[in-house]
Amino acid sequence: MYRYRRIWLLLGWGMVAAIVVLSLIPIPIDLGENRDKLAHAAAYGGLSFWFGMIHASRRRQLAMAIALAAMGVALEFLQGLTDYRTFEVADMIANAIGAALGWGLVQTPLKNVLAWVERLIVATARKY
Repeated sequence: MYRYRRIWLLLGWGMVAAIVVLSLIPIPIDLGENRDKLAHAAAYGGLSFWFGMIHASRRRQLAMAIALAAMGVALEFLQGLTDYRTFEVADMIANAIGAALGWGLVQTPLKNVLAWVERLIVATARKY
């Protein structure tokens, strides 16, 4: 269990909110040459990894990755309902691949990043 679990969850849900807002507001984003697919994969991979670090259970980690991929699908459908964003199946695929990669990454020793950060925070706080 993390000492700063509430903060980590708050940051994670803040990132989810940012993705929802940025996916639905009318801002022109042109990354060109399918680089937006890398951005989709990175965003959903980062979220999946983040929540995977917080939840120790593989079952919960997998459920979160699936939920994030489903969120990506839902957001694409919502974009299709607007006249200023586009619906793209390729974006859905990139989101799902990113969520899967994030889940895979949290199965490695990198899953301990938040624990390392917490130890660093505690050690730094003791110095002051």
